[in-house]
Amino acid sequence: MDQHELLIRVLRIAGGVDLESVLPADYTGERADALFARYDVIVEVKTLATDRANEPKIWDALGQMFAENVHDGAPIIFGQTRVGLYDLPQNIAIKALRIVGKRVQREAVKANRQIRASKAALGRENAFGLLLLVTPPSGTDRQSLLWLVKDALRDGRCSSINGVYLVETPIAAPFEVGGKVDSFLSFHSRGGRWFPRVLRKRIGTAWGAVTGQTGVLASEEDLRRYGASGRPTAARLGGEGSK
Repeated sequence: MDQHELLIRVLRIAGGVDLESVLPADYTGERADALFARYDVIVEVKTLATDRANEPKIWDALGQMFAENVHDGAPIIFGQTRVGLYDLPQNIAIKALRIVGKRVQREAVKANRQIRASKAALGRENAFGLLLLVTPPSGTDRQSLLWLVKDALRDGRCSSINGVYLVETPIAAPFEVGGKVDSFLSFHSRGGRWFPRVLRKRIGTAWGAVTGQTGVLASEEDLRRYGASGRPTAARLGGEGSK
């Protein structure tokens, strides 16, 4: 079982049905993963299967970006070092995060297309489009992931996505997660669009039924206290003699 399958099981137990089963028989376009007809919610699940923040090719790309933006405040790198996002000027930190999170933003754009097409095919143009983003604990923290999705949605882009359900879990992780066992689920509405509280509760209950993990309500501020990823891990940059 991979993390995508894990979340599909959770959605089914929560009362969702596979979108494939309710689409017109002759439909051949893009489609999302699940429909909660009672609540008029369409869900697309996206999973992050690699830890891009710790990939050498990403470090190289960051190093090149720094070298090209020294005049805008990027650091000059000699040898090997670690640079944290919070240590950078804001304009450079944004460029760095977009490099690390390119896949996240691509997935958000693709999810928007799938949700939009599904809304049209089902005649549910006003349905709530939910992007369910699943990630193992990794070098890209929860707040950075949320920022990346928000950035992909800026200026009215990806308008078919009305909210994001972020799931950070080591269960079925595709890479080593350092002995972590707890999972963290949080909902984030776009522009204050209403989302049924009862459905959030049903998804949480279904998560417990599938994983055996008992849920505890916590504020966003408390999640780090319980072990959720927090301040972004610094990226390793540079090679011997590089600058």
